[in-house]
Amino acid sequence: MKSLTTILRVVFVMCVFMCGASMAAGKGDAPASSANQNDSEVLRLIKTAMSSRVLVQSIVKDYLYAGNDVATTRAKREMGKSLKAFDERQKKLDEAFTDPKIKNLMRFIRMNVEDMKETLKEPYSMENAEILIDLGEAISEGEKKIAGQLRKKLSGKYPVAKGQRYYMTQIAKYYMAYESGIKDENTIRQMEGTVKKIDSLINEMKAYGGNTVKMNQTLNNIEKLWKVVKQFYLDIEEGGLPIIVYQTTEKLNKKFLEYTSLLLASISKR
Repeated sequence: MKSLTTILRVVFVMCVFMCGASMAAGKGDAPASSANQNDSEVLRLIKTAMSSRVLVQSIVKDYLYAGNDVATTRAKREMGKSLKAFDERQKKLDEAFTDPKIKNLMRFIRMNVEDMKETLKEPYSMENAEILIDLGEAISEGEKKIAGQLRKKLSGKYPVAKGQRYYMTQIAKYYMAYESGIKDENTIRQMEGTVKKIDSLINEMKAYGGNTVKMNQTLNNIEKLWKVVKQFYLDIEEGGLPIIVYQTTEKLNKKFLEYTSLLLASISKR
């Protein structure tokens, strides 16, 4: 029954997308003052939506880790923190929009989050793991749609809030899903595709003309660690490194967040 509910809700959100959610310029939108000030404000909202995607993937990842007795204490602690942080970010996004289609999409997201919370209360099982993976993907798709609508408001292009942390967390989720017994070719292909996306995003960050000295230093640290560990992720079929994958994912995510914070600060000062 729970699987059927999940499927019906995924169908529902696809219908919402096909209707074409358009962002109305109302009182809930970011004020259009100077271009840089507006970009900074919009980027912060995009960051909030993309952060929500990361948190959902983190919840699923930590459920898989805890359920398979790997980094159990930390994983359970992080699940609670992620759920709380997700609710806080959704409140901020809800207050930022007046467009009824976006509001409807956010209602759908909240419905799926409630299903996720109920599933997390149940004992770990392969069935529940698969349900959570599906719920996480549906919620992430909704958050991506919101971020995409916001991105249309930017006056320039910036190499942030494009999914760096989301993809890193997704990698750890794929790795642990495979370790836990969800072994299929699709998981391997998704892992390989996600690694390529991160390669591309790092190159885009390096090519950005507005990088400061500190931003370049952070990028150098990211690239150095990424070159070492990405082969661990690609060796998903070989497995055997779940704790290393967990730790390096967290470390790289902190570095990506550091870069984003530095870029937002540099835009605000212009």
